[in-house]
Amino acid sequence: MRIISIANQKGGCGKTTTAINLSACLAHLQRKVLLIDMDPQSHSSLGLDVDVRGLEKTIFDVIGYLDRPDASLNDIVLEVSKNFHIAPSNISLSIFEQHLAGIHGRESRLKVAIESAPRNYDYIIIDCPPSLGLLTFNSLLASTEVIVPIEMSLFSLHGISRLVKIIDVVQEKTGHKVLMNVIATMHDKRTRISNEVLQNIKNNFNESMFRTVIHLNVKLKEAASFGKSIVEYEKKARGFIDYMSLSKEVTAQEKMLGLKLLKDTKPLDTVKKVKQQFIFHAPEATSVKIVGNFNNWIPADASKMERKKDGTWTKNFFLAPGSYQYKFVIDGKWVEDNNNSKVVENAFGGRNSVIEIP
Repeated sequence: MRIISIANQKGGCGKTTTAINLSACLAHLQRKVLLIDMDPQSHSSLGLDVDVRGLEKTIFDVIGYLDRPDASLNDIVLEVSKNFHIAPSNISLSIFEQHLAGIHGRESRLKVAIESAPRNYDYIIIDCPPSLGLLTFNSLLASTEVIVPIEMSLFSLHGISRLVKIIDVVQEKTGHKVLMNVIATMHDKRTRISNEVLQNIKNNFNESMFRTVIHLNVKLKEAASFGKSIVEYEKKARGFIDYMSLSKEVTAQEKMLGLKLLKDTKPLDTVKKVKQQFIFHAPEATSVKIVGNFNNWIPADASKMERKKDGTWTKNFFLAPGSYQYKFVIDGKWVEDNNNSKVVENAFGGRNSVIEIP
């Protein structure tokens, strides 16, 4: 599964237009796609005719919790069309940063939510807000790649260096590498300034730039105003041709990246799960829980371990083959498994224990 953020702190660069129409074109190419709207302005949701005021649950209910999530990612997704779903947002997402101020793990809420959901998608596209705050950091930490739309204006490259620095910070602090590519948007070949800016972008990004150029096209704006992607609105439009070209460039990278499409994999309900017992010796403890990316890192009642007479605590999980990170919570203190030498650095300067299920 590829997880791609569409990010640029500058507004008006075609970010949401790219998120919507790249997603729709990938779905048109028979990829299963989820678009996550991480913008409090809800432009991706509105652009796909979602009534954001009438939503019972949004992405905020998945990632904005203080104790435990009010919903999982699967609980909130809405079907847009065949192979295409959206996880919508609304204005409640605007309080995300202040709501979680000082809360442990706030930077990785979206990553945890995605890892905790069944892998029902070939692509997850994330529409980031036009800022470099906690929502964008969450998106980048959850992503394998980022696409930066750059429009044809004198200020188009201004601030891109800040986004690059944020990507570098994500890698430096977490060890999580994000591949960055740029896409030129809103190009009008009739104007000198547009052609000069396009050449400037090519000079600056060279191999980190898609060959496709998204041309200025009124049909893209019309489609959004009707709550449709360009795929549904007008397949003869230049906007459709451009975004289909971009999606074909993206899918052409699948073999290089080793992406296995869902049509080539077993359905989730046929995957055999293995019983895995976790053990921790803590005779003085009054409460021991186990948390990991298999239970959304939530130290709830369901994660409590059972105490044996010898002071050993145990808990069984049935897990599908794969790699899992986990920790024990001993009387409220998070600790790694001292009997497991396999660990990875986490986003908060500590370490998580790792188990591999063959």
